Amino acid sequence: MIEPGDGSAAPRSAQPEPPPPSPPIPAVVLSVIALLGSFAALFYIDIPILWFLRSHNLSALHSFGDLGEKLGNGGTLVTISLLLLGAGYMLKRQALTRVALDSLLAHGAVAILVNGLKHIIGRPRPRLTHSGGWQWWPSLDSGLDSFPSGHTSATVAVVTVLSRALPRYRWVPFVLAAWVGASRVWRGSHFPGDVAAGMVLGFMVGSIFNGPLRWWGRSCAQALVRIAPVVLMVTSLFWVLTHRIVDPMTDHILLASGTMLAAGGMALRMSGQPKPLPGEGITGLAVADSLVGLGLGVVTGAPIVIGLAGVWCFARWSGAVAATTPCSSALSSFRQRILYPAGMVAAIALIQSLKGLVPLQ
Repeated sequence: MIEPGDGSAAPRSAQPEPPPPSPPIPAVVLSVIALLGSFAALFYIDIPILWFLRSHNLSALHSFGDLGEKLGNGGTLVTISLLLLGAGYMLKRQALTRVALDSLLAHGAVAILVNGLKHIIGRPRPRLTHSGGWQWWPSLDSGLDSFPSGHTSATVAVVTVLSRALPRYRWVPFVLAAWVGASRVWRGSHFPGDVAAGMVLGFMVGSIFNGPLRWWGRSCAQALVRIAPVVLMVTSLFWVLTHRIVDPMTDHILLASGTMLAAGGMALRMSGQPKPLPGEGITGLAVADSLVGLGLGVVTGAPIVIGLAGVWCFARWSGAVAATTPCSSALSSFRQRILYPAGMVAAIALIQSLKGLVPLQ
């Protein structure tokens, strides 16, 4: 993050800002493993998803996707940043000006990185792909630049920085970024794996510019740990869509087991556990989140999803062991107590209803 002077008369003896805590190495390594496993799964099902999109008339989604394409366009993102820059300058709000400048720098950095990777990897666009037997090879040709998604990476990088200006509503720009990423898939411009890679790169670059640049290593490590469960959820969604239920009895057993795990995690989270649990110093919040995540993974009935969810659980525990500040898992408001369990129930119902809608051919 750029650190221009703010015009204040701070004493020269003021202590420098302490660096943010770095996530433990096991958490970072396990998060990377979960990300690599997610990419491998997405690459395996990219072609069936492509065939499904080509075999259905999605004109309404194409129109809706056009808006997402325009929102994720470089010109639109630069315009948004420049408008915020002008507003910060006119209103004399240096914090807003700094956010706008950081978003422009993040956009430029991720554009250079992504365009370099596109041509080094040389993955064909979906329109040039007619079977699974393509070769990825460095190329400067148009159409051989699918991986990673430029629109997604740029949008995520910019909104990661801009979310600093919306501390209470930071979910809004990320919802818009998700819309841009989804539109790249249903418009046939990118494969799901391309969009997931764009999410990771964009979030990492945006996180770097959300702090002093000298802490870029810590920022990247934190970003990897935070983005891993998001990519895992995207992977799980597409995997569930493309795989039918093979054995109904086994699926029912896994559904019941996963629901009990998730319910146990929910109960622990709502009860509140501010102190570390005996043994390794793992907080109750980490155990609760892990049980919910693993439970939802088991509900899918897919071994690869269950395995990746288990890897993420270990990553979550590793990060919790290194935490130095206690964290209470109690939900403070009645609304949260209602919405969180309702969201879990809705997630389980959604997973069950989506199984095998786009089966592998």
